Amino acid sequence: ETLLQEIQEAYGAEDFAALRASTTPEVMGYLAEELGANATRGVRNEVSGVKLVGGDVAEAWREGATEYATVGLRYESVDVTRERATGAIVDGSEEPTETTEVWTFVREPGEDWKLAAIQAA
Repeated sequence: ETLLQEIQEAYGAEDFAALRASTTPEVMGYLAEELGANATRGVRNEVSGVKLVGGDVAEAWREGATEYATVGLRYESVDVTRERATGAIVDGSEEPTETTEVWTFVREPGEDWKLAAIQAA
């Protein structure tokens, strides 16, 4: 739950350092591309109030010393896209909505879990 909140809030704050600390380079590249596209379009995606509703481990495995876990996540959040110039809402709602995604995490021995993949469910 903590990692879900940290990543979603870092994304909404466009905090590249926090995203880099919690994701693999591949996921960081994808998220940076999304954030860059938003900036080019003159919008900002704000994510807040992230609350885990449910999580189920779908699969866990090891490849050598590297551990993986795939988790089905249901969470609530306020997810709003606003125009940077005016603050007007162009997508989303200021009311909490529920999202279901499948996240895969990875960790090397002695390191923290990092987000390695996100799939819509």
